[in-house]
Amino acid sequence: GFSTSETYSYTLIFTKVTVTICSDPLYTTEPNCIGNGNTWESTLLVRVQSTSQGNADKNISAKAETFIKQDSIDLFGSGTTMPPPWVVAGCIESPTGKPDIYVLDSSSVSIISGSSDSLSSCLPEGNLTIKEWDDTNENGFKDDTGSNNEVPFANSIGNFNCNGATNCSWEHAFDMPLAEAKQLATTAGHVYDDSNPIPCGASSSPSIYLINDDNPQNSGDITGDCLAAGIDGVDDATIGAPHEPVLLIVPSSADCPKFNGGITIYGIIYFESTTACASNGWGGATVYGSVIWEGNVERPNSNPEFIEVDYGSGDTLNDSFHTTINDAARLPGTWKDF
Repeated sequence: GFSTSETYSYTLIFTKVTVTICSDPLYTTEPNCIGNGNTWESTLLVRVQSTSQGNADKNISAKAETFIKQDSIDLFGSGTTMPPPWVVAGCIESPTGKPDIYVLDSSSVSIISGSSDSLSSCLPEGNLTIKEWDDTNENGFKDDTGSNNEVPFANSIGNFNCNGATNCSWEHAFDMPLAEAKQLATTAGHVYDDSNPIPCGASSSPSIYLINDDNPQNSGDITGDCLAAGIDGVDDATIGAPHEPVLLIVPSSADCPKFNGGITIYGIIYFESTTACASNGWGGATVYGSVIWEGNVERPNSNPEFIEVDYGSGDTLNDSFHTTINDAARLPGTWKDF
């Protein structure tokens, strides 16, 4: 800008911050917020700071600040956390191999079913072992640190109500409609099949993949040179990365491909088919996150590991999966200049 022939330099700084605001941002004080039936909520905002300064006379300067709330396209609902390691709309055949589930706390639920059958018949223990682990060094993957205590099986299973709904496991775990998630993956170019294999490592936004491949997924099928990047917990057969999970959607048309040993997945794998996994269970891959099935599931192969992780809840969880922004608006009452 110009004033009396003076020229100015401008600086804009955008900072992501977590603040507590009223659920209706028109109310900025606690009595008005609570008194009108709202609540105080922790939310992610963008602070915009603008500074202008005269080029010839540095004493001429001004600063302004405001906050912007992004209208994100959310995969998870407000307050939602990561689903447990196994989510199944139907029942699981008794494990005869030696799969392990690792939970972050002895009170964590590791398996939930949407079936109306009794838990004892629907989720048999078999040779499944449930253990505790803790990420004491916060590196996002299991190493030799922390607990390894066994957890009683009966204390770690539960159920949810399908009510005969289509895609009820999806609807239990996610807020976004399944069709919208598929479209986001397609628009982003995140569609993979036998001619375009799944890449290793973290994903660009959004971290949603559509897997149109009914072939078993082996470690050699994952593409890319991620080991050279030197990221702990990531190699050439790793999908996602610690603290950067990916959602893999396997549509009904791709049946129920196994993810075999040697593969590590950070994130969630969702199988849409209500029938295909009943005769083609899980392979030997290690999963940091959750596997979600819409039907009955054949017993898992020997020695896979399913590991509970905590990526926060609501906005923080959505941020971990790099969900996209639909729009943004300035919060009323946050503008100030000084």
